[in-house]
Amino acid sequence: MTRTTEAPALDIAQFVPGLAAYASTTVRLHPRPGSPGPRDSHIGGPLAWPAAEPWPHCEAPDCDQYPGEGPGSPMVALAQLTAADFPEIAFPEGTDLLQILWCVGYHCCAEHAPCRVVWRRASEVTEILEEPPVPDLEDELPGFYETYIPRPCVLHPERLVEYPWLWELPDDLRARVLAWNQDEDEYEELSTAPGFKIGGTVIHGSAPTGLTCVACGAPASLLLQLDNGEGDGRWCAVEDRDLVYGTPEYEHAYTPTGMMIDVGPGGLFACSADPEHPVHFHRQ
Repeated sequence: MTRTTEAPALDIAQFVPGLAAYASTTVRLHPRPGSPGPRDSHIGGPLAWPAAEPWPHCEAPDCDQYPGEGPGSPMVALAQLTAADFPEIAFPEGTDLLQILWCVGYHCCAEHAPCRVVWRRASEVTEILEEPPVPDLEDELPGFYETYIPRPCVLHPERLVEYPWLWELPDDLRARVLAWNQDEDEYEELSTAPGFKIGGTVIHGSAPTGLTCVACGAPASLLLQLDNGEGDGRWCAVEDRDLVYGTPEYEHAYTPTGMMIDVGPGGLFACSADPEHPVHFHRQ
């Protein structure tokens, strides 16, 4: 089923000189609980992981599940995206499958939770690992770490134009926006998409401005935004607005992945010069 974002009430670039130069295209993923296959694009769910290749484990020294010797906690599948579905992603030459995993254990530097990004050629995965290991959360806070494990979700991609978060704009342009309208919330309602999305700008200042790649110093750009929900107001998909509050259908439309990324969204940021450089996760 198609998911559609309501058009903004007005195009703020027509009222704020210079803002149009900062427009970008983002891909809202509109995840919804489902049963994606191991070769599909999805959030959560099974990966096309080679049966003969070891499953990634967290090796961060600050992980609360790190035993000190040998591998730490198994990482969790966060997303799988294909070049066929998302040509906007800068796939390295010779690859067409992006797999993202992360550790759901506690880390003292939580805004830098360990992630693993794998680029593959899908046709080279001939035998898929059927039962990857899972983290042992039995002795952890009940229900806490599970909020970092997404439900398997199918995707309903939608491309739309957005503008940066207000405080990512240059000072003079931000002043022009505020001279036009002092309501920061209204600017966000018209400009920056919440929810899971590819590219564009992360919402609510969940990451500091001017992020750079730790490997080469090149600017880092948003690869994937993670969020607690799909958003409300005009950001609620038009097709979901008649759902009854409190029903499973409503929950699956507004908080489809079941994840809780602290107080707001976070983002995975990739090197703009070389996508194979380390990817970093930042959140509020």
